[in-house]
Amino acid sequence: MGQWMDGFLAKLEKVQTENEAGGGPDRIEVQHSLGKLTARERIQLLADPGTFEEIGSLVRDFHQMDGSSQKASPVDGVVMGLARISDRPVMVYSMDFTVMSGSLGEQGAWKIAELVQMAGQEQVPIIGILDSAGQRISFKDGMVGLNGLGRLLRNYSLYSGVIPQITLLLGPCTGPLAEVAVLSDFLIMNRKTGFMWLGGDIRSEQAGRAEFHMTKAGQVDLIAESDEEAIDLTRRLLEFIPQNCWEEAPVCDPTDDPGRREEDLLDIMPDDSRFTYDMHEVIEMIVDDGKFFELKEDFATHFIIGFARFDGKPVGIAASNPDELSGIMEPDASDKYDRFIMFLDNFNIPLLTLVDTTAFPPGDKWERKGVIRHGAKNLHGYSHLTMQKVTVVLRRSYGGSNIVMGCSKMGPDLIYGWPTVEFAPTGPEIIVHAVFHKELAKAKEAGNYDEVYNFYLGILKEMFSVMTMGRIFTHWYTVHEVIDPRDTRPRIIKALHATADKNEELPEKKRYIKPA
Repeated sequence: MGQWMDGFLAKLEKVQTENEAGGGPDRIEVQHSLGKLTARERIQLLADPGTFEEIGSLVRDFHQMDGSSQKASPVDGVVMGLARISDRPVMVYSMDFTVMSGSLGEQGAWKIAELVQMAGQEQVPIIGILDSAGQRISFKDGMVGLNGLGRLLRNYSLYSGVIPQITLLLGPCTGPLAEVAVLSDFLIMNRKTGFMWLGGDIRSEQAGRAEFHMTKAGQVDLIAESDEEAIDLTRRLLEFIPQNCWEEAPVCDPTDDPGRREEDLLDIMPDDSRFTYDMHEVIEMIVDDGKFFELKEDFATHFIIGFARFDGKPVGIAASNPDELSGIMEPDASDKYDRFIMFLDNFNIPLLTLVDTTAFPPGDKWERKGVIRHGAKNLHGYSHLTMQKVTVVLRRSYGGSNIVMGCSKMGPDLIYGWPTVEFAPTGPEIIVHAVFHKELAKAKEAGNYDEVYNFYLGILKEMFSVMTMGRIFTHWYTVHEVIDPRDTRPRIIKALHATADKNEELPEKKRYIKPA
């Protein structure tokens, strides 16, 4: 080898050494003292061993070239490249907090924007790890950086629905960069070190923290206790989703009997409909090996979303939870439901809907919160679903839930109902008071109020029972079949097999316009 090449290789080795050092040993020590891994450690833990191939390693803050900045900026604070996770190709970037507090510079913004576009063109998931004080601020860099940031946000938006987008928020994330986290399909946040805030005053101690964005804002899908757990959750999440919108989600060899009947389902339902039960118990009994990967667990807890498998096939589950607020469909639940089913449909993942709800709540409080327009989003969204759709109604499906939860002629492939199901325009109790108020008033005077009330309630419950409604197949409310609760799992699996090759088409259009 000649001296000519030796000189270039020496320069390359110098750059690689600088990259490994990041912001230097002192900054790395601080990073570790905060309970955080470095950018490169995070990628090494996320990717299969030896599969990460870095790109953009020569990039630096261009102000160093003109002498206006003396700060070291290896890779301009963004480590990125190609990798494999469980032998699946992905593209990943990780912001380096040891380099100028992870602030996003002009070159860093363009690097990420380019990587997102590459991931979209190569049709592989993009995984971003955020740990940044926000956009780098200076007259020169700030003005130019907005251009790169604009392209970054545009590329995230353009390739939304083309490839899965997952973001891990493992440190601070402020200003416009926070939009990247929320534009992603899934956001995983470190409870101890994650912080996200757009701007303005912070008026409470919890604002910006993981719990705030989960329970109040509904912007976080999963909360981790450490960087390591966040990375593990990412790997688990990828098990349920495909590489892109044209492929199917990965199917694994089943380890649970597809014909398994669950005797304990007979004891789930309370004898008195005024009492509740937890839908999580039903889910765990019917899915493969009892494993349910729940999302947004602490937001709108009366509505459940998440992933599971049936006979090895990934399925998205959307379920009302009667154990919380009777499983009502209020605005937060509607938003939670809407975003999830849009993801499932776009990435060809079947939807299982489990229904026991008193539907949309009436009253001034909910009207002020926009219950109508939020419900309209569910109506509009479900109407456009073309993936496999199976509905199981367990007990109550009142009012608008019959439409938005796939209990009527809105396009579900199969609707099953337990024999305990009641379909009604609203709760029978409300109808009794509205229709028979005069009779109830007389009964109250006569001292036999409970007897008269229960008499009329019993008549209505009999009318609204699926055992009565089921005799009318194409009118009012209906199911395709009333089933023994113990057969819920095998019925769902058979329905998924039967509809695997379905072809449902929508009217041709440029795009649909969802209610605000």
